[in-house]
Amino acid sequence: MAPLLDMQHVEVSYNGRAVVQDVSLQMEPGEILGIVGESGSGKSTVIRAAMGLLGNGGAVTRGDIYYKGQNVVDADEEELRKMRGPAMGMIFQNTGASLCPIRSIGDQLHESMNQHEKVSREEVRRRALELFGRMRLNDGDRILNSYPFELSGGMNQRVGIMMAMVLKPDLLLADEPVSALDVTVQAQVVKEMMEMRKVYGTGIAIVTHNIGVVEYMADKIAVMYQGRLVEYGETKKVIHHPEQEYTKKLIGAVLRINRR
Repeated sequence: MAPLLDMQHVEVSYNGRAVVQDVSLQMEPGEILGIVGESGSGKSTVIRAAMGLLGNGGAVTRGDIYYKGQNVVDADEEELRKMRGPAMGMIFQNTGASLCPIRSIGDQLHESMNQHEKVSREEVRRRALELFGRMRLNDGDRILNSYPFELSGGMNQRVGIMMAMVLKPDLLLADEPVSALDVTVQAQVVKEMMEMRKVYGTGIAIVTHNIGVVEYMADKIAVMYQGRLVEYGETKKVIHHPEQEYTKKLIGAVLRINRR
């Protein structure tokens, strides 16, 4: 069986300048991968490349990216559109910015789901309320009838998770999903994502600065530095027995903070 995600010697360039070089990693179904490193290390670029969302001037200039054996790099826009949603979902750092401010959450969810399958508004509501219930949000109808500006930042982020998960993707790519949230909300969102893995068997690649989040969630860790993958392995091994000097400094800084 092919891996859920397989990146082989990937180089990503923007306007001809390589910003990610020679990255190779794999994810199995249901696995959680934490991608860590300082700002500008290439963490977000890696998962955006997997999703085919590099934007203007960005391209995979070497290597291959496979989703369940299908080469994402060679896929055309129509093939990528079909994969996004039911196969691969994405949670952005600021979900609220990707929501339309003049349309209700329910309308936006209905439109998003209808891009992949014909579904009634009642079915959309049923699925949304089921997910909200699993996320311990008991006022789902109010949320669906609300506009993004009527919800808090934390609630919009939960909406973003729900919209990414409602099609039950096999792979969820999360780009700093909790960094802009209060600490108490961060913990709840992390638990919600873990619940999604438990219920649906979803594989999750999460980009974060927070080593604690990765230690709690991830089966494996990929450490990025200046566009390169410098350490990659099982979470416990990398956290407790890092091999690279950069990884030791990255983890050591967090541990010093926790001891105070």
